[in-house]
Amino acid sequence: MEPILLKSISKKFRKPLLKLNIFLINDTEVKETLFSSNTRFFVFFRWMNLFFSFVALVPVIASIVNFNLPHFLGYLLSFLLIDFIWVFEWVTKSTIFEEIRFFSIMQITLHSFFGVWLRFYDNYPIFDDILHITGGMWLVSFLFPLVLGSELVWSRNISRTLLFKIFIYMFSIVAMMGVFWEIGEFASDLIFSGYEGYRFAQEGLIDTMSDLIENQIGAVIGLFLFWKTLNKLNKNRDIYNLLEKISLALRRFFQQ
Repeated sequence: MEPILLKSISKKFRKPLLKLNIFLINDTEVKETLFSSNTRFFVFFRWMNLFFSFVALVPVIASIVNFNLPHFLGYLLSFLLIDFIWVFEWVTKSTIFEEIRFFSIMQITLHSFFGVWLRFYDNYPIFDDILHITGGMWLVSFLFPLVLGSELVWSRNISRTLLFKIFIYMFSIVAMMGVFWEIGEFASDLIFSGYEGYRFAQEGLIDTMSDLIENQIGAVIGLFLFWKTLNKLNKNRDIYNLLEKISLALRRFFQQ
């Protein structure tokens, strides 16, 4: 039986998506997590991801009860980003590793639920610095498998040149996302500066530059740790083959 989600997609895409869905479901390797092929490991992270996805909904509901427009919009955006992580996988029929999904959901939840709603940003100034560093690491962990997988589609030769190109890609993407984040904070401060109870996201040039630098520090740490981890994992599992399959699934989807 076709998945319910496919019924809402135009007939032009339903057939190729269904074929792709069947291919990935029947491929046992693609269903594995990144760090382990143990089923219990996968189930644990799946339930943790579902739990914290609902935790991110708590501030949204709370901000409706005690309505605060800028906070409500921020909480809602965070919750929608978490939803996007799930929907992206369902629609494209590709794979997001459960550990990386957990890192993604936790990064967003730490910002919205702990940082803003529980006021960790106000009570613990170092909390913002930590999140910017882990934010750079998170972007690397989320995007690195996709970037590496797309490169492996064209070449299975893991050369220094290929690695340097991927590292430049990732470092640039993190820098770009960091700039967009700071622009968002700047725009938010301008729009809601006169709103009662609004907490300014930026506290001057030093704060902005520190955030951008911390993002890149996190990216460098993330690239180093992720590459070391992949090399260790590849000794027991064909990680490169796994990443290539995921990339091919995405490529086939977007080419339809």
